[in-house]
Amino acid sequence: MISNENFYQKLYQIFSQNPELDAISLEEILDSIPTVDQIRDIPKGTIVLIRTDLDMPIKDCKVADLSRIKANSPTIKYCIEQSWKVVIFGHLGRDKNTSVKPVCEGYSEEIGQNIELISDWMDDTQTKLLDQFVSKVATAKPGAVFMLENTRKYDIEQAMWKADEKNFPEICKKMYSLSLDFRQRLTEMEINEAIAALNFDFSSSVLPLAMRKTALGFYISEELKRHIPGVRRANMVVFSGLKINKLDDLEAILERRTLKWVIAAGSLAMSIKKAQAQLAGNDFCIGRAETDKKEKFYISSDRIEQSKRIVQQCLKDGIELVLPIDFILDNGEIAEQIPQNRVQFDIGPKTRILISKKISEYIYKSKQTPEPFAMFYNGVFGRFEDPKYEAGTREFISHLRTMTQAGILTYVGGGEGRLALLKYGSVLDVTHAFTAGGTILKSLSNRHIPFLKAMYLQNKGY
Repeated sequence: MISNENFYQKLYQIFSQNPELDAISLEEILDSIPTVDQIRDIPKGTIVLIRTDLDMPIKDCKVADLSRIKANSPTIKYCIEQSWKVVIFGHLGRDKNTSVKPVCEGYSEEIGQNIELISDWMDDTQTKLLDQFVSKVATAKPGAVFMLENTRKYDIEQAMWKADEKNFPEICKKMYSLSLDFRQRLTEMEINEAIAALNFDFSSSVLPLAMRKTALGFYISEELKRHIPGVRRANMVVFSGLKINKLDDLEAILERRTLKWVIAAGSLAMSIKKAQAQLAGNDFCIGRAETDKKEKFYISSDRIEQSKRIVQQCLKDGIELVLPIDFILDNGEIAEQIPQNRVQFDIGPKTRILISKKISEYIYKSKQTPEPFAMFYNGVFGRFEDPKYEAGTREFISHLRTMTQAGILTYVGGGEGRLALLKYGSVLDVTHAFTAGGTILKSLSNRHIPFLKAMYLQNKGY
């Protein structure tokens, strides 16, 4: 049994982003974590926790995209075949009141077995599991499957998000108390099948520290152990989308010194273009993105400063940085400058031509080397769900197919990038399309994902 002191030490290593832990190669971390079928001597009737990706689009009270359910189901079915009792858990959306009931129904239909939804399973104030929940699972027959209501229903799930040096000891105390309760009264085994769970959540990144056995599910093991090594070879990344925090990922990826080409659009490109102009003693107006603080597309001054570091790093390392030279504005006009009262919703025709040219150059250079080039694409070039702003994304998807046919290893991150691929092409057009974009972005850097750190520390022992 893990002691409070050991638990504290290991959790602090993850919380503080311990440099020695991050210095361990991703390959070594993954090698240390078994896949579920590699775990032996688990008796029938054993309760097994499976952290899955429950966060998926819901429309008319039904799951609109079944890809994550289909990806996770083989692991669940395997556990049922072993006559283990399965408890599935995870989060759905950001609203703590959102129910996972539609997801539960989707999984039930996919595995061909009823899954009982447990609406209330924890006492958040006492930091312990509810007795009736523990009793229900304990008395269930082998092969039974349960799903816990949205983990974000309880405050402790995201408590580490608010942790700092001052409050860490008190938060850690609660984390240990609940983790110990899980181990002593429910189970000693957790399987992670949630590739998208990259945040510092209790369920994915803390609880494994208290388990006797942890393992990866079939899907996440395949994604991380087979495909991530290829992605980490990427010498080109294509970044776009609305999330300005992808600048953090780009900056971390640059630290590995593997990139030679960066193509950017969306909010990232806006921030970088402004930074580039200011470094040259000029300025570039990014419209409402620099004034409307309440909007998702807002870009703060500290992000501009971060972008300056990115520009300077690209110059230092000889990385070709390709940015938009014209835009489709929110009023439908094409412009090379963004007026103060406007927002860009897509790249313009000149930029599409520029990107096409750069892709052709990239393909040409790839044929001059014996080792295949690798590239990674994440995000979309504009508000592609509106036909008026889909041209940039649609055209780039066709380039993916061309690059693949030229022998380049092409990888697409999850989220909107994958949706765009499915809309304008096919997963067969690329080497591999992931279902989780953020996790893959983090894997391209040397800053390990919390749940992998936790599983590594648990499997290496104390």
